[in-house]
Amino acid sequence: MESIILRLVISAITGLAIGSIFKHKDTSRVFALICVGASLVTIISTEFFKLIYLPWYTDPGRLSAQIISALGFIGTGFIWISEKKEVKGLAHSAALWYTAILGMIIGANLSSITFAVLIFAIILYSVGSSIIRKMK
Repeated sequence: MESIILRLVISAITGLAIGSIFKHKDTSRVFALICVGASLVTIISTEFFKLIYLPWYTDPGRLSAQIISALGFIGTGFIWISEKKEVKGLAHSAALWYTAILGMIIGANLSSITFAVLIFAIILYSVGSSIIRKMK
């Protein structure tokens, strides 16, 4: 039980960290909820897999796979084309997808790589943003 709570807390902190990259007021909260939700679904699917055993077989990846397709629908709501014919919200959508995958990693108890993947995302976003600003 403590392991599950710890994973959910780590997920919340991770989601808040990625959401804080964006400068909107509610973004951090949304990213934290996405990360915790993905982590929780992954925890449920792996724990359910442990409970159900022979003669029945379950696939813990089936429930987790639905996270990715659900984020496709949610991410679509973030993307729009402005009046100047520019695509907006693509970075938010991709970051949500990445955050959900981080939540799945944490939920699967692979927390050892979470910090490295989180730092990689923050560096990638920072470097990418500065390169884009120089190009404009």
